[in-house]
Amino acid sequence: MLKIREIKVKDLLTYFLLPLIILTGLWLVYGLYLVKLHIAINIISCLVFSVLSYFLLKRFAIGCVLLYKATAPMSVRDACRFEPTCSTYMIMAINKYGLIRGLYKGFRRIIRCKPPNGGIDYP
Repeated sequence: MLKIREIKVKDLLTYFLLPLIILTGLWLVYGLYLVKLHIAINIISCLVFSVLSYFLLKRFAIGCVLLYKATAPMSVRDACRFEPTCSTYMIMAINKYGLIRGLYKGFRRIIRCKPPNGGIDYP
């Protein structure tokens, strides 16, 4: 299995690239074809596409964190004061709490990562 640091390339493609392709395709189909249909079908399809977009954006956010983990300099990544690292914490928080609240908790954790803070901290 091809890896970049500890991140599998398959995971990067699954979490970063695939949601972008699917989202683009969904909203192109919606914009080109479904908008012209009856208003009731349009409202239902908009709700369905919105829910699908939420779950795809959640995967995309995890993919962005994985991309950071694969490309960030080791000098930055080794300076983490917490266990698990902030990037791993953000992935765990997004999986546990959802996109909005998980991102909020992850960014709060990054802001707290300065001396004398540190230690074991799970979401």
